[in-house]
Amino acid sequence: MKKITLFALALSCYFSTVSAAETKLFTGDVAPSLFSRMDMVAWAMGEIKDNARYANFGTDAAPAFARVTDNPVKTGLNASEKALQLSSLKGKSWWPDFLNLDLTAPITITAENRYLHIMHFRENLNKGFSVSINATTALEGTDVGTKRFDMNLTKAGQWEDVVIDLKWFIDNNVPLSSICVLIDMNWGGDAEPATNYYFDEISLSNDNMPRGITILSDTEMSLFFGNTTSYNKWVSKLDMQNAENTSEIVANPFTTETAVLNSTSILKFNKSANASWWQGPRVVFPGILEVGKAGASSYLHVMVNIPTMEAGKDFYTVQLNAKDFSGKQLESGDALKYWADDKGKWIDMVFDVTTLGYVQEFTVRFDVRRDAADALINSPAGEFYMDAAAINTSEAQRTAVLAPTSVKTVADNGVNVFVKNKSINISGAATQISIYTVDGKRVNQINEVKMNHSIPMAFAGVYMVKTINAQGKAATSKVVVY
Repeated sequence: MKKITLFALALSCYFSTVSAAETKLFTGDVAPSLFSRMDMVAWAMGEIKDNARYANFGTDAAPAFARVTDNPVKTGLNASEKALQLSSLKGKSWWPDFLNLDLTAPITITAENRYLHIMHFRENLNKGFSVSINATTALEGTDVGTKRFDMNLTKAGQWEDVVIDLKWFIDNNVPLSSICVLIDMNWGGDAEPATNYYFDEISLSNDNMPRGITILSDTEMSLFFGNTTSYNKWVSKLDMQNAENTSEIVANPFTTETAVLNSTSILKFNKSANASWWQGPRVVFPGILEVGKAGASSYLHVMVNIPTMEAGKDFYTVQLNAKDFSGKQLESGDALKYWADDKGKWIDMVFDVTTLGYVQEFTVRFDVRRDAADALINSPAGEFYMDAAAINTSEAQRTAVLAPTSVKTVADNGVNVFVKNKSINISGAATQISIYTVDGKRVNQINEVKMNHSIPMAFAGVYMVKTINAQGKAATSKVVVY
């Protein structure tokens, strides 16, 4: 019997206000700092002059290491005059891109200074960055979430506060001695634009919330990619994570599945064969959504459809990954399966995100594979479809999802058209309403001036609705009646 297993790691996140118990480690406007060294990893500083592939900072002829310089943008979150700057060259190796921040003296981590805050500014987001604690280079993947934190900013060209939870160092009685930032997680070595990176206002406190963060007021999330209102509300960034991956909003081609998902437009993901196993559609919210409130569980849902699968494969693994604002993440591992005998059908993938506390982004990874040694490997190129992402309190797989029908507010005639309870509804001063099938046959016409009309429809289908307002301006809307 096929079953989707709900899986979660135990991570916690608590809300607090700005802390008075703050220890400033570095600010560009005050010297000296609590760091004895702030620069590129030491072994690369010598080799950079002899090996061009290590010339990531400055130029080949004149390597430039970390330096305190002018704050590039003082109108946002960080108004200080100075900040720590590094400059990276295009197309160079990622390996020596390590910024080492070594403390003059180790600091014991307690509940009062559990959270490390780093103000960060990136001219280009590139592949994101990784912060490893008490290391000179990036730690192994097994340390992610405890001693290594992989993250990205939500937007290029603005300051954001990065927060890292040092709970592992409290639990294991290990003092903080150094911070290593892998500037760009460009594991594949893709050529990237030359860019500048800035760091400032590095501190420890008992406040786990990023400075300047927006806490969304919603209690649940519901995202339909082909619905403009829904998309604009929930998506601040849609990232394919590989330049060869593409996505597009297309008409739902699975017409026989409208009883399961009635979205007329959905997201199609074209995955490149060169995409790393972890690269898939990444959705970043415009703020953070609180989950697990008042003891209730919270589940991430994504409807997926895989119409073509490799011969001989019983299933594809679809992995869901959710992150908060501090690099903490949960992922479903190998638990979620899309079975071969379901190909071409909409299947709801469900994943428990309760213990994350807050969700700022999620990623859908299609066809995650392992080799004979159980190591994660890349999979072939493929076409995948997804829609109806949600976060709510239900752990049950959805068997039917009612997407928002086309709701179009026509700015040039002020008449709104929408579907509700198998009726076409018109709000606004319309003097004439005409309803057509998609092949152009008129099925109804009303010549009556009033503010609201509700027109029952005998048959489900796609209709074109032409409205004319009191000033004689016409507009056409497309709606779906179920």
